[in-house]
Amino acid sequence: MTALLADDNPYAVAPADFVRDRDAVVDVWRASLHAGQARALKLDWFYREAPHAALLQVLVHQPSQSIVGTAGVGWRRMRLDGKELQGGLLADMAVMAGHRMLGPALLLQRTACEVALQQGDLVYGFPNANAVPVVKRLGYVHVGDMTTYVRAVRHAPYVARRLPASLARLLGGCIDHVVRLRDRLHRLTGRRLRADWRDAPHETVHAQAWTRPGTLEGVHDRDALAWRFARCPLASFRFLYVQRDGDALPCAWFVCQHEGETLRIVDFRIDPAGDPSRSLAVLADSAYRLGCRAMSLEGCLLDDEKALLRRHWFFARQGRPVYARWKQPEAAPRAAFRLMPFDEDE
Repeated sequence: MTALLADDNPYAVAPADFVRDRDAVVDVWRASLHAGQARALKLDWFYREAPHAALLQVLVHQPSQSIVGTAGVGWRRMRLDGKELQGGLLADMAVMAGHRMLGPALLLQRTACEVALQQGDLVYGFPNANAVPVVKRLGYVHVGDMTTYVRAVRHAPYVARRLPASLARLLGGCIDHVVRLRDRLHRLTGRRLRADWRDAPHETVHAQAWTRPGTLEGVHDRDALAWRFARCPLASFRFLYVQRDGDALPCAWFVCQHEGETLRIVDFRIDPAGDPSRSLAVLADSAYRLGCRAMSLEGCLLDDEKALLRRHWFFARQGRPVYARWKQPEAAPRAAFRLMPFDEDE
């Protein structure tokens, strides 16, 4: 194992060898990130099978020559005003108990960042509260927040928190009827819309950019979506396409994860030239037909998308900060970040 930094520091950072270091890396993840068997699956899927090979650095405790920490970077093709950029997604920052000190954490994060910026245009991540001071010291800046938006599909369970069960069922049913009637009225205007569920991405629709000027976002093409969702070993996803009668291509798409009684939307795009309200009405109807009681959507979204969700009874809940660092901070473009769980590592 060749360390990148040795001197008299008891810690050093080295590139991981995915064959030799596999067991040690998974042990660190299981001890620090608590996900059991899924960690071994992720090592192959995220680091070895991704469209662009991800990077993984390991923190080595030199006196014992044992691996006690990891920091990964997964590559994302990104686009800003027609220009393609290489974005590095910070992932799997983990340090074993007993080694969780500022010095080793800074060394690990700094090395992962510098190695990534040798190849990419920027790096970004979603640090927890404990990691924010570390990334700030390394020159990362706050660029937005991943906010969770929730909408009730069946209202009785929520009304029952304040009213007796029998009255909650009656009132909740009335609210459901009014909301579904509102959604149906949206769908009755213009050409008929239909929902098309698929297990894999559409063959051609994702070639459509639907991008916004001044917005930095990932390239959500068919290959990237197939790897990120259809071949993900950590969870199951399905693709919902909204199609107008007479059109060759869908006017909206949603990547969905059905978790218990919640339909979680982990990625979506809506044709701005179409009717976004009608597409969201189709999504809500699909969730109702699946028996869901709620929909949940998380993202670092544009202002008009936030306003659209508010108009359709999505309420903002908790948020998580997004931090980024450009290779050339002094020449960094002014851009709004649009990110979804697609742009994360799990």
